Amino acid sequence: MIQKVGRFIRQQNLLEQGDQVAAGISGGADSVCLLFCLSGLSAKIGFTLTAVHVHHGLRGGEADGDEAFVKELCGRLGVPCVCSRADVGALARERRISVEEAGRAARYEILRREAKGGKIAVAHHQSDQAETVLFHLLRGTGIKGAAGMAPRAGDVIRPLLFLSRREIEAFLRECGQAWREDATNRDLYYTRNRIRNQLLPLAKEGVNARSEEHLAAFAGQARELDELLDRLAETFLTQCRSGENEIRLPQKELIKQPAVLGKRILLTAIGQVSGSRRDIGKAHLDAVWELLKKPVGSRIRLPGGFSARQEYEMLRIGREEEEHAAAALPAAKFRIIQQKDFPKIRENRYTKCFDYDKIKNSAILRFRQQGDYLELSGGGRKTLHRYMIDEKIPAPERGRIPVLADGSHILWVVGRRVSAFYQVTKDTQRILCVTVGGKEDGK
Repeated sequence: MIQKVGRFIRQQNLLEQGDQVAAGISGGADSVCLLFCLSGLSAKIGFTLTAVHVHHGLRGGEADGDEAFVKELCGRLGVPCVCSRADVGALARERRISVEEAGRAARYEILRREAKGGKIAVAHHQSDQAETVLFHLLRGTGIKGAAGMAPRAGDVIRPLLFLSRREIEAFLRECGQAWREDATNRDLYYTRNRIRNQLLPLAKEGVNARSEEHLAAFAGQARELDELLDRLAETFLTQCRSGENEIRLPQKELIKQPAVLGKRILLTAIGQVSGSRRDIGKAHLDAVWELLKKPVGSRIRLPGGFSARQEYEMLRIGREEEEHAAAALPAAKFRIIQQKDFPKIRENRYTKCFDYDKIKNSAILRFRQQGDYLELSGGGRKTLHRYMIDEKIPAPERGRIPVLADGSHILWVVGRRVSAFYQVTKDTQRILCVTVGGKEDGK
């Protein structure tokens, strides 16, 4: 097993001589296997290994037992061990995120601190990869999400990604090495646990015993395609004119590209200009791609105070230059759910839900534009301009209020009015839930 992991590390260029490695060790089977393999390879490859265990402060005596187990194991293997404690519950409340997200954030913050600029080794394996891909596909994703987890992502390496959970546990039994079981891994409240404990076993029993392996192989192919699209996009952008906070793309050449590549070029260009792709979703890319068919002067506003605008023979992507230059669009989260899940959503001033099937184009978060209107409960219309006057919104503030728009039809004046046309009814099948500014589900 250690030799197999060593070969994978070499094939994927995960580690080299002189590396400083902080390995996340929870005490579970996968992390125990990781510790065994890395401790056996550290001298051969020439890297320095530190085991890092994070106590989340959530499971009382069970978590204390995990910490004691990891300390004893590291002592026996002669691996330096750092045990840190984090109040994950308090972190979740402070950041207004789930306990799962808070736990992950705490782990990586501590691992990076202990890595001291080196690499972080985590114990994700082939079964985790299958769960991740299935989770992304069922939730809705593109090629990047279908690619799952990479063997290396920045400072994070995954030396066990090619191994199944069954192979890992068989190795530990062969070594006579015990591991710890986390009871929360069986809690079906969590989506990933339902995939792990219900969907994947059903797939293996009723469809194909190698379902996990096939999902992981699919992820690898998707990752290769994703990397190819990135390379092609970057090559295309070398012919484009760029300046401070902007890039200009030749429209005729761009629109000749297949849509899947054209949208990746747009995503890459937006990322180069703004410094981040994080808040750019499919709806934004679809809208900018459609912008190529519109007259000169047409514009789409993008998150972070950037926009895409049609110019003569060029598509300009850059920072806003007009009246909204001082205003930046807040971050927004878009989710599509089914009618049965609607009761779980707590709408508030910054979280609203809409009938997804009534949206004709794409729901885009932007600032107001000429011709925008709302539909009233009686079926009539009111221009956004008149609505803002009637609501006595000061003129200087009107251009700074984000709106969620379907073309010129305004679904939502964020923090204020929602169009009656898109309201969720008992006949609604698919629901678009939008949270603006991070204040999700009433938190």
